[in-house]
Amino acid sequence: MFRRTLASILVVVAGIVPAAEASPPSKGFGPGIDGYPSYDGQSRCSPEAKPGVAAFARMVMKAYPGTGSSGIGRACSVGGQSEHKEGRAFDWAVNASVPYQRRAAESLISWLTKADGYGNDKAMVRRLGVMYIIWNRRIWFPWGGWETYCVQKPYGCHAPGERRSLRHPHTDHVHISFTWAGARKDTTYWNRDRSMLGAIASPGRAGGYWMLARNGAVATGGTSFYGSRADKPSRSPIVSMAARPSGDGYWLAARDGRVSAYGAARNRGSAKGETRSVEDIVATRSGRGYWLVTGKGRVFAYGNAAYLGGLAGEEGGKVVGMASTPTGKGYWLVTEKGRVVGFGDAADLGGLVGQASDVEGIAASPVGGYWLFTANGRVAPFGPARTFGGLAGKSKQRIVSMAPTETGLGYWLLGEKGKIGAFGDATRPRKGSLAPLAKPVPPAGLMPELPMD
Repeated sequence: MFRRTLASILVVVAGIVPAAEASPPSKGFGPGIDGYPSYDGQSRCSPEAKPGVAAFARMVMKAYPGTGSSGIGRACSVGGQSEHKEGRAFDWAVNASVPYQRRAAESLISWLTKADGYGNDKAMVRRLGVMYIIWNRRIWFPWGGWETYCVQKPYGCHAPGERRSLRHPHTDHVHISFTWAGARKDTTYWNRDRSMLGAIASPGRAGGYWMLARNGAVATGGTSFYGSRADKPSRSPIVSMAARPSGDGYWLAARDGRVSAYGAARNRGSAKGETRSVEDIVATRSGRGYWLVTGKGRVFAYGNAAYLGGLAGEEGGKVVGMASTPTGKGYWLVTEKGRVVGFGDAADLGGLVGQASDVEGIAASPVGGYWLFTANGRVAPFGPARTFGGLAGKSKQRIVSMAPTETGLGYWLLGEKGKIGAFGDATRPRKGSLAPLAKPVPPAGLMPELPMD
């Protein structure tokens, strides 16, 4: 009887032991990723668990049954500085002396700190906004890896070089602190659509291209990197990108109309507060201005860009793109149903009305005319623009953007998960991750005293 009871207990225990390869969900992301978390220590009293931390705790305990929580929030009167007092630190109850719990801790930490399939370094740390980890007398930072947290002695675990400064060895729990962006669920782990790519832009005569993710991350392809919004999460997705024709800068446009300028590009104005439906940004020929267009067909002109009209108030479907004529004295707007309307010196060259309902955008040819492209990768030329092929039937990714080469004898098509099709004289892309992004850097000055829990 005793043996049967013991065997039953062992079966139950075995059922809650986490598999070594277990980990939280990590599928469905695009190449776009958050910048490296920086240190932002506790500075206020706000101990209620923040949504990103609470969701992370639930996710971890589900992935690793047989483990638990030692809490998130902490009373502001207890102990010294700690992100627990702002509800953005989680103590995961695993014990270093219990083999399966130690393996669970090692599994989670590996999952957080390894590169993803796109080559993004420390992928889940960045997607979740993990600021640092403390486990088994060591501390891990995104900018430096593992360091000694405390040195174990018979009288306790003391900070390196400070015998009187005792610290909890963290052998019975893993401490994980989060940035405010991660704590508030503003990062790509909780907003997977922001990890998808949204635009490709070429600087024309400078050659090459940039790719934009919807969280504001920017990648280069034979071009210079001037900055991104990956380390400054926006509540509004970054939807479009326009390059200066000289190749020395670019603009990023958010859905809410906010414009960010990098390199030699200058911020000439923003539609933030006036709209929440920006679809595209287009630079003027001189690079001293730009237009914004919304899904309702409203056009905003900044700098030396001239307002020539729009489709606001008209029927005919959502406006999905805009392109400027080679002279810079006109532009076309296109709807998702393939209707094209020209303004200024933009001639009516035709569209895809009745032939497509999934048009993603329009790109002007430097030699005149334009191309329309669809979500499945079909490319349709109009006017002098020539076709050099497409991705229809060749990619399972949604095609989201198109950029012509300087000559008009080629173009790139971009899929939301990183597929790039190069046609005509467009250069073939090199393999690599969405980089460069900001490199991990230590906080300025000395870090405040770390949590003692």
